Order: sequence, then structure tokens, then C-alpha cells
Amino acid sequence: MMLVRTQYLKQWQGQYRQNILSGILMGLALLPVTIAFSFIVHVPPSIGLMSCGLMMCLMSILGKRIAMVSGPSSGISIIGAPLVNQYGTHYLFLATIMMGVLLIIYSFCHIDKLLNYIPKTVVIGFMNALGILLLTTQIKYIFGVSLSTYIVACLTFIVIYLSGKWIQTIPAPLVAIIIITLLTTMIHPHLQYVHDLANIKFKMPQLTSLNSSMTIFDWLIIFKYAFTMSVIAVIQTNLTANMMDAISNTTSNKDKEIRGQGISNIIVGIVGGYGSSGLVGQSKFNYKMGATTRLSTLMTGILLVLCMVLLGPIVGLIPMVVLAVVLVTVSLNTFDRRTVSHIKEAPIMHSSIMLLTIILILMTNNLAIGVIVGTIIYYIIFYLFKKGDVTND
Repeated sequence: MMLVRTQYLKQWQGQYRQNILSGILMGLALLPVTIAFSFIVHVPPSIGLMSCGLMMCLMSILGKRIAMVSGPSSGISIIGAPLVNQYGTHYLFLATIMMGVLLIIYSFCHIDKLLNYIPKTVVIGFMNALGILLLTTQIKYIFGVSLSTYIVACLTFIVIYLSGKWIQTIPAPLVAIIIITLLTTMIHPHLQYVHDLANIKFKMPQLTSLNSSMTIFDWLIIFKYAFTMSVIAVIQTNLTANMMDAISNTTSNKDKEIRGQGISNIIVGIVGGYGSSGLVGQSKFNYKMGATTRLSTLMTGILLVLCMVLLGPIVGLIPMVVLAVVLVTVSLNTFDRRTVSHIKEAPIMHSSIMLLTIILILMTNNLAIGVIVGTIIYYIIFYLFKKGDVTND
């Protein structure tokens, strides 16, 4: 016990300046996507920033994988959107709490071993469908609005592309948001702005309460969304942890990581936030920026919470089309680059299962159904026509 405590304390120590700086840079990188995801799930940006900031603070303490970034993801935001549209944010917060409970249950069932049986084909289909869903949510902010919107969208793409090539220390989306927001503030083009859709003011978090008038039907609705969110969170967190293990040449306990995610999501849901999971791209960026201790992710969380308190009026000046372009670039990066090479390995088998997974997800708007049904059909086809080990597919 003493050895475990000593090892844990060491995970906070060393290279303080480097980890504080990487934490700040990661917070700045998360700022634009967190605000954008808030609009996908139909909650005020302040709730998105609070959810991400608190999650980062909690996972810096409870997480098992050092330097791994967790926060609201595109998948969870897309699933949560119809829940908020039909029933309000209170149901989303309750679903987040239930999602956390499910994650804790999964962790004791050794979910990491079960995830090894999800075929690579289905995972690639899952990621590609996620990219398509994210892309479609942003079309309304770019097309059919105004000529100024098209011009600003093109300028934002150009700034993101050029800053990504020339500026390595500051995230390209943040550079684009700063430059384009300053430009539009000076010339006042006809655009839709963040403050047109949400009044961004800091409010003290309110504890999520249980409504005695809720029926079994209400709780079944919440469970349906919580289950889907938990499946997405498990898959994305496992993918993120595996990626971090690979680039750092270390191993981590996936079950304990999922358990930490579960506890953190329960706390976030209780104080009026929404669900989070591991974030692959952001975790990789954090590691490349020099994050080596838990201090880095703690600094990221603190920065996001401070942004929620202090930057409300400034965030309101950001054009919606700029956030939309940022998410379009995120969606393009979500598409799995292994798609073509993987299909070439077994054209009929892989392409059919991958396409089926994508179609199921797009038809049902439910990522969990696509993964579960896609996996079942994969094994049925495999055992009917082939023999061998499929866990490495």
C-alpha cells in the first residue's frame, strides 16, 4: 500500500515547467472544440467548458493513464443531442450519471478483454460513421446562410491549414478562431455569432436532482441513452489508452482507467455537466507537447474552468461558421486512415461489414447498435465461411 502511494505521488513530480506549459497548450486546444461540441448537444458553452474542465481535473487524480486527455467527445455529443431536444438538459445530466455507473460496472467485468473481440473492421466503420455524423451536424452553419459565411468559412480553412504548417506550438484551430474573430469584430459582416444562439454567463453549478414524478418509462429512456453513451465512451477510451501505450512504450490498466472515467462522469453529472470519454487526437497532442505527469492534465482542467468563468463575453463574439469549420476539420481527422489498406486485405468481407456498420449507425443515429450488430454479423459470417483467430483482425 505504501509502495502504491509512493508511486502515485511520483506521477505528480518532475519537469514542472514543461508539464504546466503543455497543460496550458492542451487547454487552449480543447477550448474551440469544447465550445463547438456544446452546440451539437444543445447546451450552453459554459456547461461544455465546465464538463471538460472538471473531467480533466478529476481524471488527473483518478485516471490510470498519465497524460491522457478526457472530455466531451463528438460521439457522446451527437448521441446526447436528441435527448436534450426532446426531454431537456436534466435528462442529459441523469444519463451522464447512469453512464458513469455503467462504466464502473464494465470495469469490474474486465471490459478491456471483451473489447479485444470487436473486429478492426467494425472499429474502422465506427470511426468513419462518427466522422460522417459530425460532418453533417455542421452543414447548417456553413451552407445557405449568407455570402459572408462562405467567405469566412474559406478564410478559416486557409488559416487552419497555414498555421498548422507554420506554427507548431499553438493549436491551428485556436489561431483561426483568434484571427477570424478579431477580423469580424472590426468589419462586422453579416454572420451568425455564438451570442446569437447562447447567452454565455457564468452560473454556479446546480446539483442534479431526482424528480419524483418521473416514471419507469422516463428511466428507460435515460438508460437507453446512457447505455449508448457508455459503449461509445468505453470504445473511445480504450482506443485512446492503446494509442498512448503505443507512443509511450508503456502499459496501463484499462479497467482502472474505465473505472476512473465512471467515477468522474458521475461527479460531472451530479454538478450539471455531461458525459466524457478519452480523446485520441488530443491525447496524442498532449503527449507530443511534453506532458509526462498528472500535473499537465490538472492544469488543462483549471484553465478550462477559468475560461468558463472569465471568457464568456469574448466567446460570444466567435462566428458560428468558424466553430463549424473547426469541427469539419475534426470530422475529417476522425475518418480512419486505415480504411483503404484494410479493405484491400479482404475486399468483400471487410468492405461489406464496414459498410453495414456505417449504414446501421447512420440509419439509427446510434453508434452502439452499429458496433454490436456489426460485431455479431462479422462473427456469424466468419464462422460460416472461415476458420482461424479473428481477435487480431
